[in-house]
Amino acid sequence: MLHKKYLKKLMFSGVFTLVILIIAEIILSFFNLFPSEFYTGTPHSGFTWVIDSNKITGIHQNSEVAFDALGARSTTNYDDDKPKIVTFGGSTTACFALTQTKTWPALLETKLNNDYWVGNFGRPGNSSNHHIEQFKHILEKPELSNTKVVVIMQGVNDFVAYLISAERYLNTPKYDLNRVAFQHSPNAYLPFHKRFTLFKLASRAKKNILFYLMHKDYLTKTVENIKDLKKRSKIIDELPNLEPALEHYTANIENLIQQANNKKIKLIFVTQATMWKPNLEKKYEDLIVTSGFANNEAFYSTRSLHEGMAIFNTRLKAVCKKNNVSCLDLQLPKTTASFYDDFHFNESGAELASDQIADYLKPLLNQ
Repeated sequence: MLHKKYLKKLMFSGVFTLVILIIAEIILSFFNLFPSEFYTGTPHSGFTWVIDSNKITGIHQNSEVAFDALGARSTTNYDDDKPKIVTFGGSTTACFALTQTKTWPALLETKLNNDYWVGNFGRPGNSSNHHIEQFKHILEKPELSNTKVVVIMQGVNDFVAYLISAERYLNTPKYDLNRVAFQHSPNAYLPFHKRFTLFKLASRAKKNILFYLMHKDYLTKTVENIKDLKKRSKIIDELPNLEPALEHYTANIENLIQQANNKKIKLIFVTQATMWKPNLEKKYEDLIVTSGFANNEAFYSTRSLHEGMAIFNTRLKAVCKKNNVSCLDLQLPKTTASFYDDFHFNESGAELASDQIADYLKPLLNQ
Protein backbone atom coordinates (compact mmCIF):
# COMPACT_ATOMS: atom_id res chain seq x y z
CA MET A 1 0.00 0.00 0.00
CA LEU A 2 2.77 2.41 0.92
CA HIS A 3 4.57 1.44 -2.28
CA LYS A 4 1.54 2.40 -4.40
CA LYS A 5 1.15 5.72 -2.57
CA TYR A 6 4.84 6.48 -3.16
CA LEU A 7 4.50 5.74 -6.89
CA LYS A 8 1.38 7.89 -7.13
CA LYS A 9 3.17 10.81 -5.47
CA LEU A 10 6.17 10.32 -7.73
CA MET A 11 3.97 10.29 -10.85
CA PHE A 12 2.11 13.40 -9.66
CA SER A 13 5.42 15.21 -9.02
CA GLY A 14 6.71 14.21 -12.45
CA VAL A 15 3.56 15.39 -14.24
CA PHE A 16 3.52 18.62 -12.22
CA THR A 17 7.20 19.30 -13.05
CA LEU A 18 6.59 18.58 -16.73
CA VAL A 19 3.62 20.97 -16.83
CA ILE A 20 5.69 23.71 -15.14
CA LEU A 21 8.51 23.20 -17.65
CA ILE A 22 6.10 23.36 -20.60
CA ILE A 23 4.54 26.57 -19.26
CA ALA A 24 7.99 28.06 -18.65
CA GLU A 25 9.09 27.11 -22.18
CA ILE A 26 5.98 28.70 -23.71
CA ILE A 27 6.45 31.92 -21.74
CA LEU A 28 10.19 32.15 -22.46
CA SER A 29 9.66 31.52 -26.18
CA PHE A 30 7.92 34.92 -26.45
CA PHE A 31 11.02 36.80 -25.30
CA ASN A 32 13.37 35.77 -28.18
CA LEU A 33 16.27 35.34 -25.77
CA PHE A 34 18.54 33.70 -28.36
CA PRO A 35 19.51 34.65 -31.92
CA SER A 36 17.43 32.85 -34.51
CA GLU A 37 19.79 33.27 -37.46
CA PHE A 38 23.31 32.14 -38.36
CA TYR A 39 25.99 33.99 -36.36
CA THR A 40 29.67 33.18 -35.98
CA GLY A 41 29.75 35.14 -32.72
CA THR A 42 27.01 36.08 -30.26
CA PRO A 43 25.77 39.57 -31.26
CA HIS A 44 26.58 42.36 -28.81
CA SER A 45 28.74 40.14 -26.62
CA GLY A 46 32.38 39.93 -25.68
CA PHE A 47 35.00 38.65 -23.29
CA THR A 48 38.57 39.31 -22.16
CA TRP A 49 41.53 36.99 -22.40
CA VAL A 50 44.21 37.71 -19.81
CA ILE A 51 47.65 37.60 -21.43
CA ASP A 52 50.85 36.90 -19.52
CA SER A 53 53.37 38.83 -21.63
CA ASN A 54 56.23 36.95 -20.00
CA LYS A 55 54.96 33.66 -21.39
CA ILE A 56 53.13 34.70 -24.59
CA THR A 57 55.83 36.26 -26.72
CA GLY A 58 55.06 39.47 -28.57
CA ILE A 59 51.68 40.30 -27.01
CA HIS A 60 51.76 43.13 -24.53
CA GLN A 61 48.21 43.60 -23.33
CA ASN A 62 45.08 41.68 -22.46
CA SER A 63 42.80 40.88 -25.37
CA GLU A 64 39.38 42.53 -25.47
CA VAL A 65 37.12 40.55 -27.82
CA ALA A 66 33.76 42.01 -28.88
CA PHE A 67 31.13 41.08 -31.47
CA ASP A 68 28.81 43.52 -33.23
CA ALA A 69 25.17 43.05 -34.22
CA LEU A 70 26.24 40.76 -37.09
CA GLY A 71 28.33 38.58 -34.81
CA ALA A 72 31.49 39.92 -36.46
CA ARG A 73 34.60 40.98 -34.61
CA SER A 74 34.66 44.43 -36.21
CA THR A 75 35.97 47.78 -35.02
CA THR A 76 33.70 50.19 -36.92
CA ASN A 77 29.99 50.51 -37.65
CA TYR A 78 28.66 48.55 -40.63
CA ASP A 79 25.46 50.64 -40.82
CA ASP A 80 26.58 52.84 -43.67
CA ASP A 81 27.02 52.63 -47.41
CA LYS A 82 30.68 51.64 -47.33
CA PRO A 83 31.48 48.61 -49.48
CA LYS A 84 32.33 45.63 -47.33
CA ILE A 85 35.12 43.09 -47.04
CA VAL A 86 34.31 39.88 -45.19
CA THR A 87 37.07 37.71 -43.75
CA PHE A 88 36.70 34.01 -42.93
CA GLY A 89 39.30 31.77 -41.34
CA GLY A 90 40.26 29.89 -38.22
CA SER A 91 42.04 31.17 -35.14
CA THR A 92 44.63 33.01 -37.27
CA THR A 93 41.78 35.20 -38.55
CA ALA A 94 39.81 35.39 -35.30
CA CYS A 95 43.04 36.43 -33.50
CA PHE A 96 41.46 36.06 -30.05
CA ALA A 97 44.83 36.52 -28.35
CA LEU A 98 45.05 40.03 -29.82
CA THR A 99 42.92 42.90 -28.61
CA GLN A 100 40.25 44.16 -31.00
CA THR A 101 42.22 46.84 -32.88
CA LYS A 102 45.39 44.75 -33.27
CA THR A 103 43.95 41.87 -35.30
CA TRP A 104 45.01 41.74 -38.93
CA PRO A 105 41.44 42.33 -40.24
CA ALA A 106 41.14 45.48 -38.09
CA LEU A 107 44.57 46.68 -39.23
CA LEU A 108 43.60 45.90 -42.83
CA GLU A 109 40.62 48.25 -42.58
CA THR A 110 42.88 51.05 -41.39
CA LYS A 111 45.44 50.39 -44.13
CA LEU A 112 42.70 50.61 -46.75
CA ASN A 113 42.07 54.15 -45.46
CA ASN A 114 38.77 53.07 -43.91
CA ASP A 115 37.24 53.08 -47.40
CA TYR A 116 35.88 49.59 -46.67
CA TRP A 117 34.23 48.04 -43.65
CA VAL A 118 36.11 44.85 -42.77
CA GLY A 119 34.13 42.23 -40.87
CA ASN A 120 36.08 39.52 -39.07
CA PHE A 121 34.01 36.30 -39.03
CA GLY A 122 36.93 34.02 -38.12
CA ARG A 123 36.33 31.18 -35.65
CA PRO A 124 39.00 29.06 -33.95
CA GLY A 125 39.25 25.56 -35.40
CA ASN A 126 37.49 26.40 -38.64
CA SER A 127 38.67 24.77 -41.88
CA SER A 128 37.46 24.99 -45.46
CA ASN A 129 34.67 22.59 -44.40
CA HIS A 130 33.25 25.35 -42.22
CA HIS A 131 33.99 28.22 -44.60
CA ILE A 132 31.65 26.63 -47.15
CA GLU A 133 28.77 26.83 -44.66
CA GLN A 134 29.69 30.34 -43.55
CA PHE A 135 29.93 31.62 -47.12
CA LYS A 136 26.50 30.12 -47.79
CA HIS A 137 24.73 31.61 -44.77
CA ILE A 138 26.59 34.67 -43.45
CA LEU A 139 26.64 36.45 -46.81
CA GLU A 140 22.86 36.10 -47.04
CA LYS A 141 22.48 38.76 -44.35
CA PRO A 142 20.90 41.91 -45.88
CA GLU A 143 23.49 44.08 -44.13
CA LEU A 144 26.20 42.36 -46.18
CA SER A 145 24.50 42.77 -49.55
CA ASN A 146 27.18 45.22 -50.69
CA THR A 147 30.08 42.89 -49.87
CA LYS A 148 32.66 43.33 -52.61
CA VAL A 149 35.44 41.03 -51.42
CA VAL A 150 35.77 37.92 -49.28
CA VAL A 151 39.24 37.11 -47.90
CA ILE A 152 39.78 33.56 -46.65
CA MET A 153 42.92 32.55 -44.77
CA GLN A 154 42.91 28.77 -44.63
CA GLY A 155 44.93 25.59 -44.78
CA VAL A 156 46.37 24.82 -41.39
CA ASN A 157 43.11 23.58 -39.85
CA ASP A 158 42.45 21.41 -42.91
CA PHE A 159 45.91 19.87 -42.60
CA VAL A 160 45.89 19.41 -38.82
CA ALA A 161 42.26 18.20 -38.73
CA TYR A 162 43.16 15.45 -41.20
CA LEU A 163 46.14 14.41 -39.07
CA ILE A 164 44.00 14.25 -35.96
CA SER A 165 41.11 12.33 -37.55
CA ALA A 166 40.97 11.63 -41.28
CA GLU A 167 37.43 10.26 -41.02
CA ARG A 168 36.08 13.27 -39.18
CA TYR A 169 37.76 15.74 -41.56
CA LEU A 170 36.52 13.96 -44.70
CA ASN A 171 33.01 13.05 -43.49
CA THR A 172 31.86 15.47 -40.81
CA PRO A 173 28.05 15.40 -40.43
CA LYS A 174 26.30 18.65 -41.38
CA TYR A 175 25.12 19.35 -37.83
CA ASP A 176 28.67 19.03 -36.48
CA LEU A 177 29.94 21.35 -39.23
CA ASN A 178 27.40 24.01 -38.33
CA ARG A 179 28.05 23.58 -34.61
CA VAL A 180 31.69 24.58 -35.13
CA ALA A 181 31.12 27.09 -37.95
CA PHE A 182 28.49 29.09 -36.06
CA GLN A 183 27.92 30.16 -32.49
CA HIS A 184 24.20 30.28 -33.28
CA SER A 185 22.05 28.55 -35.92
CA PRO A 186 18.31 28.70 -36.68
CA ASN A 187 16.24 26.11 -34.81
CA ALA A 188 15.52 24.25 -38.05
CA TYR A 189 19.22 23.28 -38.15
CA LEU A 190 19.32 22.00 -34.55
CA PRO A 191 18.38 18.63 -33.05
CA PHE A 192 14.87 18.77 -31.59
CA HIS A 193 15.87 18.90 -27.93
CA LYS A 194 18.33 21.74 -28.54
CA ARG A 195 15.61 24.00 -29.92
CA PHE A 196 14.06 24.60 -26.50
CA THR A 197 14.77 27.88 -24.75
CA LEU A 198 15.23 26.05 -21.43
CA PHE A 199 17.93 23.86 -22.97
CA LYS A 200 19.67 26.92 -24.41
CA LEU A 201 19.54 28.71 -21.06
CA ALA A 202 21.07 25.70 -19.31
CA SER A 203 23.81 25.47 -21.95
CA ARG A 204 24.59 29.17 -21.63
CA ALA A 205 24.78 28.91 -17.84
CA LYS A 206 27.18 25.98 -18.11
CA LYS A 207 29.41 27.84 -20.59
CA ASN A 208 29.41 30.99 -18.47
CA ILE A 209 30.42 29.06 -15.36
CA LEU A 210 33.22 27.25 -17.19
CA PHE A 211 34.43 30.49 -18.77
CA TYR A 212 34.41 32.25 -15.40
CA LEU A 213 36.46 29.45 -13.86
CA MET A 214 38.91 29.07 -16.75
CA HIS A 215 39.25 32.28 -18.76
CA LYS A 216 41.65 34.25 -16.58
CA ASP A 217 44.75 32.27 -17.53
CA TYR A 218 43.20 30.09 -20.23
CA LEU A 219 45.66 30.85 -23.02
CA THR A 220 48.77 30.64 -20.86
CA LYS A 221 47.70 27.45 -19.09
CA THR A 222 46.67 25.75 -22.33
CA VAL A 223 50.03 26.47 -23.95
CA GLU A 224 51.95 25.36 -20.86
CA ASN A 225 49.96 22.12 -20.57
CA ILE A 226 50.57 21.20 -24.20
CA LYS A 227 54.29 21.98 -23.96
CA ASP A 228 54.56 19.76 -20.89
CA LEU A 229 52.65 16.97 -22.63
CA LYS A 230 54.84 17.23 -25.73
CA LYS A 231 57.97 16.61 -23.66
CA ARG A 232 56.51 13.26 -22.57
CA SER A 233 55.02 12.20 -25.92
CA LYS A 234 56.23 10.33 -28.97
CA ILE A 235 57.40 12.46 -31.91
CA ILE A 236 56.34 11.27 -35.38
CA ASP A 237 58.49 12.27 -38.34
CA GLU A 238 56.57 10.69 -41.24
CA LEU A 239 53.27 12.03 -42.52
CA PRO A 240 50.38 9.76 -43.54
CA ASN A 241 49.14 9.70 -47.14
CA LEU A 242 47.73 13.19 -47.66
CA GLU A 243 46.10 12.59 -51.05
CA PRO A 244 42.54 11.95 -49.71
CA ALA A 245 42.77 15.19 -47.73
CA LEU A 246 44.10 17.12 -50.72
CA GLU A 247 41.30 15.88 -52.96
CA HIS A 248 38.75 16.93 -50.34
CA TYR A 249 40.52 20.28 -49.88
CA THR A 250 40.47 20.85 -53.65
CA ALA A 251 36.73 20.19 -53.81
CA ASN A 252 36.14 22.62 -50.93
CA ILE A 253 38.19 25.37 -52.60
CA GLU A 254 36.27 24.90 -55.83
CA ASN A 255 32.98 25.02 -53.91
CA LEU A 256 33.96 28.38 -52.40
CA ILE A 257 35.02 29.69 -55.80
CA GLN A 258 31.67 28.66 -57.29
CA GLN A 259 29.75 30.33 -54.47
CA ALA A 260 31.72 33.55 -54.98
CA ASN A 261 31.06 33.46 -58.72
CA ASN A 262 27.34 32.94 -58.11
CA LYS A 263 27.24 35.94 -55.76
CA LYS A 264 29.52 38.02 -58.02
CA ILE A 265 31.94 38.58 -55.14
CA LYS A 266 35.70 38.83 -55.57
CA LEU A 267 37.30 35.97 -53.65
CA ILE A 268 40.85 36.16 -52.36
CA PHE A 269 42.59 33.28 -50.61
CA VAL A 270 45.57 33.70 -48.30
CA THR A 271 47.94 30.79 -47.70
CA GLN A 272 48.82 29.79 -44.17
CA ALA A 273 52.08 31.14 -42.77
CA THR A 274 53.67 29.19 -39.91
CA MET A 275 56.81 29.05 -37.83
CA TRP A 276 57.40 25.46 -38.95
CA LYS A 277 60.60 24.64 -40.81
CA PRO A 278 63.31 21.95 -40.70
CA ASN A 279 66.01 22.44 -38.08
CA LEU A 280 64.10 25.18 -36.30
CA GLU A 281 66.20 26.90 -33.65
CA LYS A 282 65.59 25.51 -30.17
CA LYS A 283 64.23 28.78 -28.75
CA TYR A 284 61.51 28.65 -31.41
CA GLU A 285 61.10 24.87 -31.32
CA ASP A 286 60.16 25.23 -27.66
CA LEU A 287 57.16 27.33 -28.72
CA ILE A 288 55.70 24.68 -31.04
CA VAL A 289 52.54 23.20 -29.50
CA THR A 290 50.53 21.68 -32.37
CA SER A 291 49.62 18.03 -31.89
CA GLY A 292 49.02 15.43 -34.55
CA PHE A 293 46.84 12.76 -32.97
CA ALA A 294 43.54 12.79 -31.12
CA ASN A 295 43.90 13.17 -27.34
CA ASN A 296 47.45 14.46 -27.87
CA GLU A 297 48.81 10.93 -27.89
CA ALA A 298 51.70 11.94 -30.12
CA PHE A 299 53.14 14.96 -31.86
CA TYR A 300 54.38 15.35 -35.41
CA SER A 301 57.86 16.78 -35.83
CA THR A 302 58.27 20.37 -36.90
CA ARG A 303 59.94 19.18 -40.10
CA SER A 304 56.96 17.01 -41.06
CA LEU A 305 54.49 19.77 -40.19
CA HIS A 306 56.44 22.14 -42.42
CA GLU A 307 56.35 19.62 -45.24
CA GLY A 308 52.61 19.02 -44.93
CA MET A 309 51.74 22.71 -44.71
CA ALA A 310 53.77 23.42 -47.84
CA ILE A 311 51.82 20.71 -49.68
CA PHE A 312 48.46 22.20 -48.66
CA ASN A 313 49.56 25.74 -49.56
CA THR A 314 50.82 24.52 -52.93
CA ARG A 315 47.47 22.86 -53.62
CA LEU A 316 45.59 26.06 -52.75
CA LYS A 317 47.76 28.10 -55.12
CA ALA A 318 47.38 25.54 -57.91
CA VAL A 319 43.58 25.42 -57.66
CA CYS A 320 43.39 29.22 -57.59
CA LYS A 321 45.63 29.48 -60.64
CA LYS A 322 43.54 26.92 -62.53
CA ASN A 323 40.36 28.88 -61.74
CA ASN A 324 41.88 32.34 -62.23
CA VAL A 325 41.25 33.28 -58.59
CA SER A 326 43.50 35.55 -56.54
CA CYS A 327 45.73 33.91 -53.94
CA LEU A 328 48.24 35.70 -51.75
CA ASP A 329 51.14 33.51 -50.69
CA LEU A 330 51.72 35.03 -47.26
CA GLN A 331 55.39 35.06 -46.31
CA LEU A 332 56.39 35.95 -42.76
CA PRO A 333 59.56 35.51 -40.68
CA LYS A 334 59.53 32.11 -38.99
CA THR A 335 60.38 33.71 -35.66
CA THR A 336 58.72 35.55 -32.81
CA ALA A 337 58.70 38.58 -35.08
CA SER A 338 55.51 36.96 -36.41
CA PHE A 339 54.22 34.23 -34.09
CA TYR A 340 53.84 33.38 -30.41
CA ASP A 341 53.52 29.67 -31.23
CA ASP A 342 53.27 27.49 -34.34
CA PHE A 343 51.13 29.82 -36.45
CA HIS A 344 49.22 32.29 -34.28
CA PHE A 345 50.17 35.90 -34.87
CA ASN A 346 51.50 38.11 -32.14
CA GLU A 347 51.14 41.89 -32.43
CA SER A 348 53.98 42.39 -34.89
CA GLY A 349 52.92 39.33 -36.89
CA ALA A 350 49.40 40.70 -37.36
CA GLU A 351 50.95 43.98 -38.46
CA LEU A 352 53.16 42.24 -41.02
CA ALA A 353 50.27 40.10 -42.29
CA SER A 354 47.97 43.10 -42.68
CA ASP A 355 50.70 44.97 -44.59
CA GLN A 356 51.00 42.19 -47.15
CA ILE A 357 47.25 41.66 -47.45
CA ALA A 358 46.59 45.40 -47.85
CA ASP A 359 49.32 45.76 -50.49
CA TYR A 360 47.90 42.78 -52.36
CA LEU A 361 44.31 44.02 -52.15
CA LYS A 362 44.78 47.65 -53.16
CA PRO A 363 45.35 47.13 -56.90
CA LEU A 364 42.60 44.49 -57.03
CA LEU A 365 40.10 46.84 -55.40
CA ASN A 366 40.84 49.49 -58.03
CA GLN A 367 40.08 47.19 -60.95
